[in-house]
Amino acid sequence: MSSAGMLYLIGSFLIFLAERMFDGNPPVRWSLNGIGLVLVLTALAMRARSWSRHPSATQLALAFFGLSMSSVLFYVASLKDNLAMLGLDPTTATHVTVGLQALIPLVWFVGALPALAIDGTLSASPHSVHPGRLRNALEGGLAVALGIGMLFPINYLATSNNKRFDYGFFKTTAVGSSTRAAIDSLTAPLRVVLFFPPSSEVLREVRPYFDDLAGANLTVEVMDQTMDVDQAKAWKVKDNGTIVFVKGEGDDEQTESIKLDDDIDKAKKDLRKLDSKVQTALLKIAREKRTIYFTVGHDELYWKNAPDEFTNIDLAKKVLEGLNFKVKELSVETGLAQAVPDDAGLVIIAGPKRLFLPEEIKALQAYRDRGGATFIAMEPASGPDDVSDPNVAALAGVGFNDQPLLSDKAYLRVTGGPTDRAFVGTNKFSSHESVTTLSKNAAQATFISPGVGGLLELQDHPGKVTNIMKGMPEWWADTNANYEFDKDPVAGKDGKIPMTGEKRGGYEIADVASGPADGGKEWRTAVIGDSTWMSNAILKNQANAIYLVSTIGWLTQDPALTGETEDEEDIKIQHTKEGEAMWFYGTSILVPLLVLLGGLLRVRARRAKGNEQ
Repeated sequence: MSSAGMLYLIGSFLIFLAERMFDGNPPVRWSLNGIGLVLVLTALAMRARSWSRHPSATQLALAFFGLSMSSVLFYVASLKDNLAMLGLDPTTATHVTVGLQALIPLVWFVGALPALAIDGTLSASPHSVHPGRLRNALEGGLAVALGIGMLFPINYLATSNNKRFDYGFFKTTAVGSSTRAAIDSLTAPLRVVLFFPPSSEVLREVRPYFDDLAGANLTVEVMDQTMDVDQAKAWKVKDNGTIVFVKGEGDDEQTESIKLDDDIDKAKKDLRKLDSKVQTALLKIAREKRTIYFTVGHDELYWKNAPDEFTNIDLAKKVLEGLNFKVKELSVETGLAQAVPDDAGLVIIAGPKRLFLPEEIKALQAYRDRGGATFIAMEPASGPDDVSDPNVAALAGVGFNDQPLLSDKAYLRVTGGPTDRAFVGTNKFSSHESVTTLSKNAAQATFISPGVGGLLELQDHPGKVTNIMKGMPEWWADTNANYEFDKDPVAGKDGKIPMTGEKRGGYEIADVASGPADGGKEWRTAVIGDSTWMSNAILKNQANAIYLVSTIGWLTQDPALTGETEDEEDIKIQHTKEGEAMWFYGTSILVPLLVLLGGLLRVRARRAKGNEQ
């Protein structure tokens, strides 16, 4: 291959790279397109220099190069905005787009490969070219191009008739400590009925799990929906692959079901998460519904009419309801200024930005002192009218610093600006019961807390305060709200009060507190310096969800929520679109191209050496 041929290939590849990988990055896209176009035109100019010696062959090579370059026209025609100008209906537009996209590589190959073959022949014989050799090069290039073109329909047929064979890891989950704790706390016998045919492969996976749970409080039996029709109908079991939990008898009978599948291939995904499904079912059937109250009226995070996902806690509400809690609101209008309702199993204060009335604080103190549980999520002030109520944090025996903790080393990129430094994450957990699961999995679990403030234990308070989560060593409190680490002394937010330089590390962000209560009970309180961690935007992070459930388990003294749930689900490797494209094009095009160019250069060097000898 001549230098002109190499330049043409490199130029074409750069244009392809620009349009397929960097279409969302205009500066890079147009730079690559410009370089690629210059290389292509340079290659054509270099080949045109042989016109005087071989006019017919050169004309033929340039014609096929031109055909190859015409593939760009098909690409331009396939763009959505250009097709819209034709006014086609959606179905026709889709068919036209697919057709044009299929023609782009086909036209390029049919033009480029014969052109490169002719170019190589002209380079090998610069003075005279035998017509037969020229014809063979042309036919060979066309044959290879059309052969590659045949791969397109073959690939389409293979995709349409794809058969998937799964040789990946598969294992049904074992019994987790949370599920075992739920069984041990049963106050009434529970039946587990497995509806599967005797020959079911899924039954062979499920039965050992429940046999491990069986004991004085739980019995296991197997039925076939097609044989035990009346019983299946009574429990609303429509087909096999269903697991029914039965509590009580007659009119007092309660049931809860888990639906799997009787086909082992379809059931694998659910079997990997069987322990969590069983735990959820047990909580619903074995426990009485308890009530969690969320305070409202102080600009707390809420699940109704939230302006965005960072202030919406609808997902947290659904998680609690899935754990068999009833969620209610608690405000001055519903009696908070007088007393916390007697049915309150837990009170959650989620990011208040307005002061509580003195009567409300007294009611919460009285609730605590009679053995109540309170979960307090503070929130640093984000506006001039926001107030972080110190009396709320004091319920847990701590003070709250409403200056957000930032990191310039590791943070989430959300907007691309300096404010992203508030989106921090930590894996510094203690061994306390409320964060045992997070502590055991600290290497993989990162708790995300945007705009978290620091906590400090007060000198005079009831009960005992224990720190359960710290910030990372590089965090600092942004005292002047400039999102920069200022080692030297700076002014405060009002510009008047001189402050010492900002310091890194040593910040506590989550504590728990407990103490003796009336009637020999124990009050429990958890407090954290942020509330956004439980918003819909952040709670999807697994470590945040675990913190929510396990802390509520500790507050409500429910061991079924503080233990671990087994999960054998495959870890999903996350790739960015750019990363996936880079790996695909790198392995399928770039690497083979480099190997090809390396081989051509090697052959050329050997020929040059032979000519010298």
